[in-house]
Amino acid sequence: MYLKKILTKLFFLLMISLHTQAQQPDDYIKNWKAVAAFEKKGLTASAQQEVVKIFNLATASGNWVQQVKSSMYQMKYRNMIEEDNKEKNIFFLDTLIAKTKAPAKNILQNMQAELFWSYLQNNRHIFYNRTALTEEKSKDIGTWSIEKIYKTISTLYTNSLKNDAVLKKSSLTGLEAILQKGENTHYLRPTVYDLLAHRALSYFMDEESDIIKPAYKFILNDEKIFSPVPEFIKTTFISKDSTSNYYNAIRLLQDVLKFHLADATPDALLDADLIRLDFVNRHAVITNKHRLYENALLNIETSFNNNPAVAQAMYLRAQLYYNQGTNFDRLTKSENQYEIKRAKEICELALNRFPGSEGAINCQQLKNQIITPALNLETEIVNLPGVPFRSFVQYKNINTLYFRIVKTNREE
Repeated sequence: MYLKKILTKLFFLLMISLHTQAQQPDDYIKNWKAVAAFEKKGLTASAQQEVVKIFNLATASGNWVQQVKSSMYQMKYRNMIEEDNKEKNIFFLDTLIAKTKAPAKNILQNMQAELFWSYLQNNRHIFYNRTALTEEKSKDIGTWSIEKIYKTISTLYTNSLKNDAVLKKSSLTGLEAILQKGENTHYLRPTVYDLLAHRALSYFMDEESDIIKPAYKFILNDEKIFSPVPEFIKTTFISKDSTSNYYNAIRLLQDVLKFHLADATPDALLDADLIRLDFVNRHAVITNKHRLYENALLNIETSFNNNPAVAQAMYLRAQLYYNQGTNFDRLTKSENQYEIKRAKEICELALNRFPGSEGAINCQQLKNQIITPALNLETEIVNLPGVPFRSFVQYKNINTLYFRIVKTNREE
């Protein structure tokens, strides 16, 4: 199932790059009709032979879109024909990668990294507590150490972003017809580079992928990780562990933000910056990080006052206040007494200013969470006869509460 899921995602990844071939005659219509006909008849082997033919033709002509598309179909049919072929398919990509150039090569490397990562997530139980060997050359993933598979995934994601000049020139404008309903990816991921970079970021920012603890672990303890974009992208962050996923995430975020700093419209820049701030807020080890986070979000709201993306910054700030409010204690944390009320007010402001935006939708969900009535009672399992017993009552958004106590006998 995991391979099917990833292939579905990667079909979409392919589609978003088709515009680069839009002005060229499609010399493959006849071939793909033959593929469809074979598949309809259940002739999977024949369909596979046809997509191999398409791949070879595309390689000869330099049509990278058809290379990627036919590669994906080859994996699809190999998985249908050969039993237990999921792991073999991951390594089969090596053969295809060797025959391609950027950007097809980059997309296939990114795809292979995704397949390795999904394999790890679905089989993590066999990797934990396994000792790494001095040499690991086997292509049987089941024998690998967790260090080797993480290193392989990181290398593939990193390599998939090489030749970035080519990737950054592959625009995604004009693809509304093939984007899924409700998606605004063409605004936030305007190039093939953006798509591959954000897929890599999903891995590098993942908490589980940072599970390996080297002797010199990279720690997010520099206040400049919260600084405005122009300062952040110029900051040199030092790490003795250059393989750290969090370190690679910071460097990649710098590159993505630098790429979009001069954009005519700031949508992609704001999206990446909010991802950055949310990430560093969750993982930074700084005493006053909540204050730094709050100021960074306020800076975005002020600098891009009329952009709908500001609603997401408002949501993140409201979420910050809500979390602080849930830690209110009358004796020890009285300063948090009105933070939930503050969060609700920010959500309402975002809903009024930017209705329908992603941030407004998130704010509505948070507001619903805040205003929903709730009641919880806890009572001891055993209570002594004739002695009053206490119940711990927790409630919110309830003004009046009625109890009815009904006396029962032993038979009842």
